[in-house]
Amino acid sequence: MTMCKILLTRSMLPADLQYIRAGLDLRIPGRYELIVPPAFDENTLCGLAGEADVLLGPFVTEKLLQAAPNLKLIQVPWTGMDTFNFAAVQNSDVPICNTHSNADAVAELALALTLDLAKKLSYHDRKMRRGSWNRDQEPLSLKSVMLRGSTVCVLGLGSIGGRIAGLFKAFGATIYGTSDHRAADDTVDRVFPQAEALAAAAEADIVVCALPLTPETRGRIGREFLDALKPGTLLVNVSRAAVIEEDALADALRFGQIGGFAADVWWNAPKRGESESWPSTHNDFQNMENVVMSPHRAGFIEGSLPHLDGAIENLTALVRGETLQNLVDRSKAY
Repeated sequence: MTMCKILLTRSMLPADLQYIRAGLDLRIPGRYELIVPPAFDENTLCGLAGEADVLLGPFVTEKLLQAAPNLKLIQVPWTGMDTFNFAAVQNSDVPICNTHSNADAVAELALALTLDLAKKLSYHDRKMRRGSWNRDQEPLSLKSVMLRGSTVCVLGLGSIGGRIAGLFKAFGATIYGTSDHRAADDTVDRVFPQAEALAAAAEADIVVCALPLTPETRGRIGREFLDALKPGTLLVNVSRAAVIEEDALADALRFGQIGGFAADVWWNAPKRGESESWPSTHNDFQNMENVVMSPHRAGFIEGSLPHLDGAIENLTALVRGETLQNLVDRSKAY
């Protein structure tokens, strides 16, 4: 391909656009055109789609596809596909790709959240800032959970989950995981089919969720799932908030059903352009001492925007005639 015309279908921050342009200029200088529309509504995008080779972003409609006869790729520049309109592409054979290039960043944050929860670091930091050394051990004790010798269940052994498993294995943990495609190996001691996720988690001391959000996984971690966990189990979520039933989790934490919860994703995230909101509209997770909160920041890395690297690599591959990575399965919605 001599020139690749890339139509942006969702607004991005200037820093994101600069990062994409810099990456493409390094790899395919002069061989691409990034079209940034004046507005991101369907009619505006359709008016610009006639010569587009790529739609860059999650927005797609049947009308937009019809307006783009030269389309060769729909590239979503991040991992989650839960907002993608799969109904619009069922009659299209244009490849759809997402990115898994943030896997290391998310895996490291999953480890950090787990260590914070297991070692009660944020809790004791808050205590000491008030002058307390927690010698009364209320409401949480001074005792830590060891990763070495524990059983960690990773729900979803994809790109992110696989890296999470590797990090925990290095601590000397026994690793269980769920996958319909991966077998046990040097990193994962035992693999359960996704249909047996509850059985896998019931044997674990720590459960880390890295599942994609799909119609099948929405609400998978509900009351029955939480009831099946061992008392004191630590639960960590770096997936999407909706994989967990919020009220069931809140009850499990309040009544001591599980030992604690940490997450980078929440049910009441601020809207685009906003910076403040409580993690929930009706549950007080912010007041629970056995909860560690992170504001959906796993992909924010000093000097890099790793979630965009996979998109840059795929755009480069398209121009060079190379194999595209991370093809999305329409039937599975991820």
